[in-house]
Amino acid sequence: MPDPVAPLPYARALITGIGGQDGALLAQHLLAAGVAVDGTYRPGGATPAWRLAELRIGADPGLRLHALDLGDAAACRELVAAVRPQAIFHLAGQSRVADSFTDPLASIAANGGSTLHLLEALRNEARDAHFVLAASAEIFGRPRQAPQDETTPPAPATPYGVSKLLAHTAVGAWRASYGLRASSAILFNHESEWRDEAFVTRKITRAAARIALGREDAVALGNLDAERDFGYAPEYVAALAAMAAQPHGDDFVLASGRAARIRAFATLAFAAAGIALTWRGSGAEEVAVDAAGRVRVTVDPGLLRPVDAALLLGDAAKARRVLGFAPQVDLAELARRMVTADLEREGRA
Repeated sequence: MPDPVAPLPYARALITGIGGQDGALLAQHLLAAGVAVDGTYRPGGATPAWRLAELRIGADPGLRLHALDLGDAAACRELVAAVRPQAIFHLAGQSRVADSFTDPLASIAANGGSTLHLLEALRNEARDAHFVLAASAEIFGRPRQAPQDETTPPAPATPYGVSKLLAHTAVGAWRASYGLRASSAILFNHESEWRDEAFVTRKITRAAARIALGREDAVALGNLDAERDFGYAPEYVAALAAMAAQPHGDDFVLASGRAARIRAFATLAFAAAGIALTWRGSGAEEVAVDAAGRVRVTVDPGLLRPVDAALLLGDAAKARRVLGFAPQVDLAELARRMVTADLEREGRA
């Protein structure tokens, strides 16, 4: 069970996308604080299961699940009216940058359109609730300054970044136009044992575990030089909960303030699995080999994005000052926790 958390000034919360990493972790955090949680998932999809089960909250009497089409404005309004939440956390949407290149309009609808639907539901059915959006550092695109904070001009370079900027801008506009308590969390990379396998960090840690157990030989990655600000997701969702406790809406960067390349994360993850990597070559020919000279990591040019931000590094001074946000888990410990969880899952399998 999670450590006890301080009580929060709201009794019921609505979380969209409760089956994802952030949704499940936030639900666990809120339930531990005594907050009743209503969570949504896509109609026709599987009811959220494995994360809720691993976090031991699937059968919690304070948790209720609802199928919700976020593309249906009327359905959003009806659910908000029925639940009457005092806090709404909008975490659902299209969450992978790579997918946005394939279907950019779907990303705009999933991330931008859904936010507008929920803001209108808030305005009409729950004006006293605090709305918190999970925005993204991808709104900064290829920034000219580092680190980035709440004053950094947005300049998205990908369809995903555009979709998140639409949502982020809408929150500010509805806050200013209608006096809503609406906040936007500009989230930098935040990972955990419950990250989806499609994300590069979990792809790496699962591969390291399987290679250590002799079930795989190697893993193919994309841009090893991509530099990201990595943090630990449970610390970030606690900040989301604190945002909803504020008397007024505002925007906050949530970041560790430390950047690392994908290559460095892979090195730490394999080390946590007992495999020391040595890197050789460059570009598409770069590989990592173990102590016996066996190739364990390769580069697949097909995994390179058309556009990839070189450096996203956040300055969370405002969140530290206002929310008490103080991330403690560093990159090595993050990799260790993720690999340990994957080794345990592979052992059970």
